Order: sequence, then structure tokens, then C-alpha cells
Amino acid sequence: MASIFQNCKAAERNQNASADTFPAKAERGNDFGAHITPDGAKIPLVRVFEEFISAGDTVTGSKRNYEASLNKNIKPYFGDRDLGSVNPADIQGWLTWMREQGYEDSTTVVRYRILSSVFNYAVNHEYIARNPCHRVKVKQAKALRKSKKKIQIPTLEEIRRLAVELPEQLQLLAWLMCGCGLRIAEALAVTSGQFDFEEGVLYVDRQIVADGENEEPRTRTQRAHTRGRGRALRIRHLKWRENDEGREVPLSSSVGRKVQEHIKRHGTFRIEEGRNRITGDYLFTNISRTNIMSLAYMDKVWGAAVKAAELSRSVKKHWLRHFFASAALSRGVAVNEVAEWLGHTDPKVTYGMYAHLMPEAPERLRSVMDSIFEEGGDARLPLETETLAEVEGCEL
Repeated sequence: MASIFQNCKAAERNQNASADTFPAKAERGNDFGAHITPDGAKIPLVRVFEEFISAGDTVTGSKRNYEASLNKNIKPYFGDRDLGSVNPADIQGWLTWMREQGYEDSTTVVRYRILSSVFNYAVNHEYIARNPCHRVKVKQAKALRKSKKKIQIPTLEEIRRLAVELPEQLQLLAWLMCGCGLRIAEALAVTSGQFDFEEGVLYVDRQIVADGENEEPRTRTQRAHTRGRGRALRIRHLKWRENDEGREVPLSSSVGRKVQEHIKRHGTFRIEEGRNRITGDYLFTNISRTNIMSLAYMDKVWGAAVKAAELSRSVKKHWLRHFFASAALSRGVAVNEVAEWLGHTDPKVTYGMYAHLMPEAPERLRSVMDSIFEEGGDARLPLETETLAEVEGCEL
């Protein structure tokens, strides 16, 4: 029986081989993400990656990260491999290679997600049938848990010492980041019109990015400057939001006073609508007060301030945003509210990043429940009368 079965399987294989036309190959190739069309099979992965990067608003604001991944992780490993030739085993080997290169697990997860997005793009454009990344198991949750443990919270004293060492016209940046939870790109784009001092609100609706449109280059030097870090600075609306949509962040009176003092001492810088620009009276400019601040130059200014402050550790700009989140959550502010103020589209992101900063939350809940139950059987929660009437007699 065994030999008959083997002969039948051999006959099947021969029949498949003789009918190995392109449609048959495409159908069987669906299992590992092979091509749908002959042209799709021949397109190099690198070229599709570049096409993905230049695909408009889909990647606006993240192009630098994508290009870094392409140059550091994709080209060195995949080389000129065709898109349709990459299978799940190749993806798994690539992940192993990145770990051997010394990348943290959290970084490999981010790179994996980017590559998976590229393959999704290829599927949507019918270059391939399926995304080979979907068949690769990546321990994303574990990697993210490890990265959470690395979140650093600066002390208030460290923030004060850093702020003093910044150029005087930029010192307010530190307080906007730690007092309002702004990213550095959002803080640099703040205008006087975004503040409502009477209501105590800062409306965040724009940021500075380095992916603006350059003027058409005329010389070799100009062409070189339009690539990489030489791209024009742009003031744009917040990533993943509509052009007229932002977020309201509570403005404390202490930070509000610092803002008013800054405007009184340094004034504002008027920018009109134009190429890469949004109209407004901006609080921060470059040192010569002739244009908006470059993100790359801000890195140098921040590094100099950290060195001058003589701190025991190198405090990063983003740590000040962590200060804001940890201060709010540790004092019992609801996670969903903090998420909204930080600009997270999903509170799960906020909780996933900062849950370990709220170790006292379970004990607070125990205390609340004990205080309710120990008041006696006649104790009532502060609910509406109608709601109480519906609840009475029901099992909890």
C-alpha cells in the first residue's frame, strides 16, 4: 500500500510539473507571498521600499526613519533580491541577523513593522499576493516590555539645571515639554495664538519636520543638499490628524506665567503662509532670529546644555515628556485623559508605556472599595436617583 501511495504522489508531482504554467505558480506561491504578475516578481525589494517611502502622506513625517531602515537594515541584508523571492524564512533570517548586529529587540520589532508595511503596500498594489512577514512570529510584546523598563524620568532638579543652560530664548522649551507633555517638534512650532491663558489651555496643532519640499536644485551642490538631512524644514499639522484638528492640553498657571514672561522678553516671530510654512506668531526661532529652529541644530544646543549642567546622566529631550506623563499618572489622573494630552490615539499605548509607573494604583482601588463596603449596608454611591432605582434588586 505504501508503494502505491508513493507512486500516486509521484504521478501528482509530475502532473503539476508539466502544468507548471505561470497561473499555477502564482496560485501555489500565494502561500509564501510570491508574485501575482511576472513584473511583480522581478521588482527589487529595495525599489518597492523606495516607492513606499515616496508614497505621499502615508509616510510623511517618518521618511527619515524609513530611509534609515532601508539603508542600514534592508540593503545590507537583502541586496538586490526580487520582491517575489522573499519568503518567511528570509524574514526570520533577517531578524536573527539584526540581533547579531547588536540591535535591541525593541529596535528589531520596529524595523520588522516597517518592512511588514512595505509588503502590505506591495500586496495592495498587487505586486505580491501575501505578506511573508505575517507568517513570522516576532515576540513583540516581550520586546516592548523590555523597552518600557528603559523609560527614564528626569528629576525636577535636573530639568531646572538643564533649562538654565539653554540659550535664554529657548529655555521655555524645557517647561513646555515637561509641563505640557509636548514633543520637541511640537514645542518648537508653538505660536502665541495657541494659548488661552484665561481658560488655562494650550492647543497643539502643528509640528516641525525635516521633510519639506526643496526648491528645484540647479547645481550639483544644491542637489546634494536636497537629500538626507539637507531636506527643507517644514511646519505641518500633526501627524495622522486632519489639518484643522489638534489636541487641548491643560496649561498650569506656573507654565502659563513662564510663557507670558517669554513673550514679554523675546516677543514672537511672524511667519506667513508659504512653501513649508503655516501662518502664525512663533515663540521660538534659530539663534539669529531669522527662521524657525532646525531640529538638527536643536540637538547640538541640547547636547551642549546637558554637558554644561554637569548632570550624572545624559538627559534626553523626550525624557521631559515622560516626566509629564509620570507626574500625572502617579497623582491619579486617568490614563485616557493623559493619553489625549500626549496625543496618543489609543490609551492602550499610554498604559502600555507607563503602567509600571503606577504601582500604587491597585492599593488605591483596594482603599476605595474598602471605604465603600465598610460604611455599612445603607451606604450609597453618588449615582443618579434613576440609576439607583434600576440597580436595586439586581445581582452584581
